[in-house]
Amino acid sequence: MEEPQPENQLVYWDKHRIPVNLTLFFALAVAAFGILNGPEFILIAAGLGVAAYSWFTNPRRYMIYQDALTLVYGTPRVRVIYFTNISRLEMRELNTPDRLRVWLTNGRRVVLMARDPEAFHDHLQQAVDEFARKYPEYFALPEVAEDALEEPDQAEPEEQLVDEVAEPAEGQEQPAAEEQNPPGSNRPPDFT
Repeated sequence: MEEPQPENQLVYWDKHRIPVNLTLFFALAVAAFGILNGPEFILIAAGLGVAAYSWFTNPRRYMIYQDALTLVYGTPRVRVIYFTNISRLEMRELNTPDRLRVWLTNGRRVVLMARDPEAFHDHLQQAVDEFARKYPEYFALPEVAEDALEEPDQAEPEEQLVDEVAEPAEGQEQPAAEEQNPPGSNRPPDFT
């Protein structure tokens, strides 16, 4: 199977819903406060650590290409999600910031908080559908055996998983628990 070649034509883009990364500014303010009040290393380290975390984890822009969805974080971080790795798109009915979700084939999800989630969803769905038409081998469903689709006529009763214990004949004693269950047996002993 031939791997699709990257196509760098931008289809649509949108900015993050919140234009300013407030967490970054607050974290830098904490670091500056730590510098101004004497060398408070804990405040400086906490402020710079949260600022770096915020810079690398909060997306600034979402871009749709013909073969991939790109999330642009703080420089130099860019995350590329190829359409072959997208399982489905979800647009939630509730009017919440995390309405648009992209489910990946590995079960994880990516929440997209674009300014116009409806338009972004429409463009992304259109781009994924166009890619699926171009490269159907990446979106083919696994073949199911025809006999698995048919309903069974009359299912035979399955074997019993528990062996029945024979009752001792009259006049015989019941064997001890160790004798009832040989080593390696998963049955609990019968202490009656």
